[in-house]
Amino acid sequence: MNKLIVMLACALLLVSCVDEQAPPAAPDEEQAAQYKVLDADLQVLKDEFNANEGRVRLMFLSGPTCGICLRGMADLNDAFLAERQNDDRLVTFVVHVPTLGAREDHVAETIPLLQGPRIHHYWEDSGIIGQHYLEVMDVFMYVWDFWAIYGPDARWEGTLPPKPDYFEHQLGSTSGRSRGFPGELVLNASRFAGKAMEYVDGVDTNQFANEAGSIADEVGRLADGTEIPFVAQPRNVAVRQHIIGRGGYANLKRIQGIQLKGTLEAGGQSYSLSVTTRRPNTMRRELSLGDRSSVAEIENNAAVVDEIMNRGLPTELEAMLLELFEFDGLFVEWPDKGHEVSMTGMRKFGEILAWRLRLQQKNGPAWNMFIDSHSGDLVNMELLANEEVQLSIRRSDFRDVSGFRYPHRIEYMGSDNELIARETFDSIVVTQENFVIDDEAVTH
Repeated sequence: MNKLIVMLACALLLVSCVDEQAPPAAPDEEQAAQYKVLDADLQVLKDEFNANEGRVRLMFLSGPTCGICLRGMADLNDAFLAERQNDDRLVTFVVHVPTLGAREDHVAETIPLLQGPRIHHYWEDSGIIGQHYLEVMDVFMYVWDFWAIYGPDARWEGTLPPKPDYFEHQLGSTSGRSRGFPGELVLNASRFAGKAMEYVDGVDTNQFANEAGSIADEVGRLADGTEIPFVAQPRNVAVRQHIIGRGGYANLKRIQGIQLKGTLEAGGQSYSLSVTTRRPNTMRRELSLGDRSSVAEIENNAAVVDEIMNRGLPTELEAMLLELFEFDGLFVEWPDKGHEVSMTGMRKFGEILAWRLRLQQKNGPAWNMFIDSHSGDLVNMELLANEEVQLSIRRSDFRDVSGFRYPHRIEYMGSDNELIARETFDSIVVTQENFVIDDEAVTH
């Protein structure tokens, strides 16, 4: 009976979150050349695994529409794999499985997160490899989002792959009668990189010719701006991470006001900047330069903009941004506000792999919102007009302020990606009221 339950759970997992659109066209030849399609016997993978005996082999089981899996791939690429492509002692096998409604055509879209001449990608349509690892690891869950290290002596002899010498995962742990993976082995890219290099340093290089340097210039770190267009992870995964990263719902609701002071650089000038926000939705921005000052504010949903000085934005855009201000942010209690939110993919910003969500404000414009998949920081906001980016608001230098993270640098970029203005804050003071509130009260 237990085995039947596991098989049923696996089947449900493999078909969950399937896109209701028409089936896509088959991958073209160029896409297919980036990966190999495995039969259910996994013979091609088995042969290539054994052909690299003597080297350290990494085996990754990932879902090409699973945002957390993709974040793991990007983290490991940044941590060490991008820099190890000239090391003949190390080979990586990435097996993409059909979880969260993934299809073969999604594989090519995710390969840029982890690629190079020593990294081999596969599509395994049946999902049997996850069931094999279920038996190998003696756990009571379908195995994917799984990251394994095999030393140079490992060999795949039978139907089941060998048990890894070391592994990490992003599956969570289970308790009671169920057997799961230990919580202390949740994927940590720097720790995994250290473990992998311990095995690599023990490889006997005399058994094969080392090709160091021959392909060193062919790969690098993942390019800024790389996009993954389809992610089946629910939008609540990203929204919840965003709220937790800001200290949690209860902490946010205790905040009654924020006073920020710093500078604004725009139009070749540097202004003193003071921003005051108060609950529920009041904002006042004051700029000064010498004996001149200028104020823009919103109170009771009415915006007033002094045209003498502002962020360098057109007055009507400055007024619109003020009118769209929400003290708690666009994602807190968004269903109650009437906004519509959907998950649309991921994008790389430097070292950050961010969720991309589409947010349509009630009685307002649409935005692309990018949330750091680790910290929950809202790192970029793209204001859309007729589906074109009208303005980008890039947020960085996040620091803890009274229990929540706040950006100390905000840049405003025009539709041509040119810098319009930059705000830098050196003082942020938070006013809070201490009262009891349940974190579970949030709706998102």
